[in-house]
Amino acid sequence: MAQEKRKLVFLGVGQVARALADQVQRIADSACAYQLFGTTRSAEHAESIRAAGIEPLIIPAFSAGAERLHAALKNAYVVVSFPPDSSSDSTASSLAEAAAARIVYISSTSVYGKAEGVIDENTSEDFKSPHAASRLQAEESWWSVGATIIRAPGIYGRGNGLHHRLLNGQYRLPGDGSNYVSRVHVDDLSNMILKALESRPQESIYVAGDEQPTTHREIVEWLVERLSLPFPESVPLENCHYTQQGNRKIKAQKIVSDLKIKLKYPTYKEGYSEELLKLQR
Repeated sequence: MAQEKRKLVFLGVGQVARALADQVQRIADSACAYQLFGTTRSAEHAESIRAAGIEPLIIPAFSAGAERLHAALKNAYVVVSFPPDSSSDSTASSLAEAAAARIVYISSTSVYGKAEGVIDENTSEDFKSPHAASRLQAEESWWSVGATIIRAPGIYGRGNGLHHRLLNGQYRLPGDGSNYVSRVHVDDLSNMILKALESRPQESIYVAGDEQPTTHREIVEWLVERLSLPFPESVPLENCHYTQQGNRKIKAQKIVSDLKIKLKYPTYKEGYSEELLKLQR
């Protein structure tokens, strides 16, 4: 008897969803284990979603497409990665509560706002930060319906990352480059999500990241040397995007321990070495 396929529904099909879709399709026998669906607001994205092995669900607004979305979420594993939106989060989380088997919400370490130093699951969120507020509101919508929350730092890999900005001449060093930044390769993040879906009870909050937070300067020096590029100019820290102003070292030992994960790219050196190899292919 053929194994019944479990539904895996992506609410939002971006970098993370595509990496996870690729992962489950590469696992032995996974083609028999999962049927993949992903929401999009526009039909123009449907073909690229289908090309990734994901059946597109064209739903311009969750409120107007509630019946269809509820049917899609029934008994499904659900991964939420669309940007915070109070209306969409409220509607979708309510529908998922009544239908989904398990939910993982992909959040951001931006919820820690101006907090500096070592950050882990015991660090207090910065409720005063305007940049954290919308994300925390979205988290609450999903937490209240039993979702596992994974707070990710800067995500890179599969064609996305700092090396492209350096090559394009678009990167400027934040301040003197001495602030610390954490990151996670999208393949490692997708593995964390899959492990959370398959092996963990809901209602957990994790921070994600690799094993080696670095200063902006360290990683830029490493990359420009390998790319044979001049060191970029700097820009005053206060003029940088808020995501570049942080000074945090994400300590992600809990998710690695709880979910029994071995990082494929434990530091930026392994991750970006792989990305640089792709440029030569």
